[in-house]
Amino acid sequence: MNNRMLPFALTAIALALAACSQQPIKGASPRIGKAIGKLDEPTQEKLPIITSEPIATDPQKAADNYRALLDLQPDLDTKAEAKRRLADLTVQIEDGKGNTGESNQALKESIKFYNELLNDRPEDKNNDRVFYQLARAYQNVGDVNAAIDTLRRLTERHPDSELAGDAHFRRAELLFLTKRYAESEVEYKTVMDLGDQTQFFQHAQYKYGWSQYKQAKFEEAVGTFFAILDRELPAGEQYETDKALSGVDKGKYDMAKDSLRVVTLSFVQLGGGKALNDYLAQHGDPRFYPLVYAALGETLLEKERYTDAAETYSAFIERYPRSPRAPAFQTRVIKAYSEGGFRDIVVREKERYAVTYDPAAPYWGGQPATQEVLTELRSHMEDLAKHYHALAQKDPAAQKPSFLVAAKWYKRIIEVYPKDPRITDINFLLGDALLDGGQTLEAAKEYSKTAYDYPPHTKSGEAAYAGVLAYQKYAKEVPAADRAGGALRQAIDASLKMADTFPGHPRTLPVLTQSALDLYELKAYDEAIKVADRVIKAPGNVAQDLRRTAWSVTGDSHFAQKRYPDAEKAFSEELRLTAPNSPAHAEVTEQLAASIYKQGEAAREAKDLRTAANQFLRVGQVTPRAKIRATADYDAAAALMQLEDWPKAAQVLEGFRGMFPGHALEADVDKKLAVAYHKDNKPAQAAAAYRRISMRATEAVDTRMEAAWLSATLYDEAKMPAETAQGYETYVRQFPRPLARAVDARQRLVELARVRGDSAAETLWLREIVQADDTAGAERTDRTRSLAAQASLALGRMSAAQARSLRLTAPVEKTLPAKKQAMETAVLALNKAVSYGFAEITTAATYELGTLQQDFGKALMESERPRNLKDLELEQYNLLLEEQALPFEEKAIAAWEANLKRIPQGVYDEWVAKSAKALAAIAPAKYGKREKGEDRYESLK
Repeated sequence: MNNRMLPFALTAIALALAACSQQPIKGASPRIGKAIGKLDEPTQEKLPIITSEPIATDPQKAADNYRALLDLQPDLDTKAEAKRRLADLTVQIEDGKGNTGESNQALKESIKFYNELLNDRPEDKNNDRVFYQLARAYQNVGDVNAAIDTLRRLTERHPDSELAGDAHFRRAELLFLTKRYAESEVEYKTVMDLGDQTQFFQHAQYKYGWSQYKQAKFEEAVGTFFAILDRELPAGEQYETDKALSGVDKGKYDMAKDSLRVVTLSFVQLGGGKALNDYLAQHGDPRFYPLVYAALGETLLEKERYTDAAETYSAFIERYPRSPRAPAFQTRVIKAYSEGGFRDIVVREKERYAVTYDPAAPYWGGQPATQEVLTELRSHMEDLAKHYHALAQKDPAAQKPSFLVAAKWYKRIIEVYPKDPRITDINFLLGDALLDGGQTLEAAKEYSKTAYDYPPHTKSGEAAYAGVLAYQKYAKEVPAADRAGGALRQAIDASLKMADTFPGHPRTLPVLTQSALDLYELKAYDEAIKVADRVIKAPGNVAQDLRRTAWSVTGDSHFAQKRYPDAEKAFSEELRLTAPNSPAHAEVTEQLAASIYKQGEAAREAKDLRTAANQFLRVGQVTPRAKIRATADYDAAAALMQLEDWPKAAQVLEGFRGMFPGHALEADVDKKLAVAYHKDNKPAQAAAAYRRISMRATEAVDTRMEAAWLSATLYDEAKMPAETAQGYETYVRQFPRPLARAVDARQRLVELARVRGDSAAETLWLREIVQADDTAGAERTDRTRSLAAQASLALGRMSAAQARSLRLTAPVEKTLPAKKQAMETAVLALNKAVSYGFAEITTAATYELGTLQQDFGKALMESERPRNLKDLELEQYNLLLEEQALPFEEKAIAAWEANLKRIPQGVYDEWVAKSAKALAAIAPAKYGKREKGEDRYESLK
């Protein structure tokens, strides 16, 4: 602080030094002004004004008179007194003017007079008064250091002066204001040591503490201010700052407030609550120790040091855990963290409060909790419950355990506050938390408790419904054995209780509907029907889906008890209430169809086949699109076949084929249909059915083979040659084995081809007969050989006929090979026929061989002659042809003679006779006149 600013800061002291008397007034007490400026600065006192002896009314006139007196050169004593009084008046006058720039000049004159007095009369007993006024003058002109030094000189030279105490105090104040705190501390302590001898003790003590604080002697300062507070605060233990300070004497209020303030600032510097604990552990507890913790925390809060404030309050609890004030300090902890925005820590501290001061906690030592704590505890418990509940709801999967923490607090609220006005809401929330936390059964019980264990309230019905849902959920969570063993029954009982207690609840009918479903699951069918009937017969506009479900349960329950007509009625009602485009429509249709089908089964078991058939057919009439319809129609046809109602059975079976192509029963349907047509003398329809069976790859080979054979034979029976031929050909191609039937099929194909004049087909099947027999191996029989022999004969004849049809035209060498090839083919076939060894075939083939040779010889003779041959050439050509033809004629004779040679063997048939006739024609001289008979052909042996 510079010298120009000092007059403003020291105005109070300057005014106090306006003394004009030789003696101060004893007993004057200083007043402590209201503190201003920084929060860590002490209040500034106004020092007492020492009045002078009565002086003239006009000070300036008095001063002028003293100046005149000095001009007269009085004696030394008078001169000294005149200077002193003139100096005092000047200080007084200038004080009245406000100590302006002009005043400084006048004051300097006063300072000169005071110093002259001290120099001239150093041993004067009244110099203590001079020193005092000189210090005042120095202070007023802004020379504080000179004032401080002057006051020092006063106390050193006049230690027993009545002004000594005042001087020490004023010097301490000037030292403090100039921040010379160590020196001011000594001066304040000097004043305090005077005790009752000075009026400045309390003020000195106050500023003594401040001097210590300013030097960072915080522990010493705390001790000083504790002494002030102990003196000034009301008697007894103090806790709340405002209340404690309001009990201080009005004149001491600022001092007490500032003292408490410096104490808190000191502990802030020392480290807060922990430092306070350490200090009290070392120095002991003042009677107002709770107030210190409270004030320290408040100071830290003002500085927005929320954590430090909370730790200060916690320090109190740590040091005095059983104190009646502990809960209140924990409340302050919570508040501090809350103001600081530490939400998670607030939760932790609320939890600490709730655990530590729970009525059952050790803190109470078996005594009842105070109402104040109970009120606070109730709030914290609900806050904790809601916090953990909300935390879990944000992320149910990750925070699932938090639901159970919330449930713990809800439950404790109910236990501690059973008559709480919001007890039902809390109990409902307990159910919610338990449910979401996976404690489903416990949740169900709490919901039910909320609904029924309290007087009726606005959420009774809602709680009952929540309980039902929880029981139902629990029944789904438990193992199957436990579900059926009791869990599901609990859900049913809860549902029925809700329906009986809250019939008007909007969820009552859905609950009843679910109960009916659950009873059905438990196989309590009659009970399920009874509950479902409550829904069906409920008055008012019941939701269609509920009625539909009720009818469904009714139908299923009747069906399970084999009351199929009742089931049909229920399913019919259900289907009526089901939208056609609903996914459930098809399911209900199937159920209705099944109930009708079961009536058919019952009639069939009772041997009432006609009723059974009608019931089975009614499935298609009532539920034409039901999946079971195919089975029902099939079973109806089976019953009709047992009744031998072939036309009706065939009608049903044909309908089946038309409606269910590709059905798994299609094969059996074809079989039954084939039998029905067969029994009804409808070979063509039966044949078609057998043909389908034969073509079905899923059938056994034997079944297909037999069906193919029956199809062909029935087509043959129906005189449908084209279908017959196709049937036999299909049989042969698919079933070449066993050989016998396949060869018979080929033989029939030969006959059919021959009838329609299809020589190519006839030739094909004849050859296949021969080939089949040739490759038959062990399967070869007389029947196959016989048919093969006949086929070879037929093939030979056909080749012979072809050979005969070929004319030899000129030039013969070009047409002869074809005719010769045809003849050779025929010869091979006919010889093949002979090889089988059947007499009737051999004689026929032999005859044909002879005829074939004869025809070839004739063809040579009848061949076209080359043109332009002369007569001789023509004759020679003819002779050549005769030579060529003669061997063929001889071979013909040999062949026919071979037939004649069989007569002695007992063989005589048409072809032997024809051979004899042919021989007679070709060689009449030899064979023409002989009669037929064995005895006529002895020479041919």
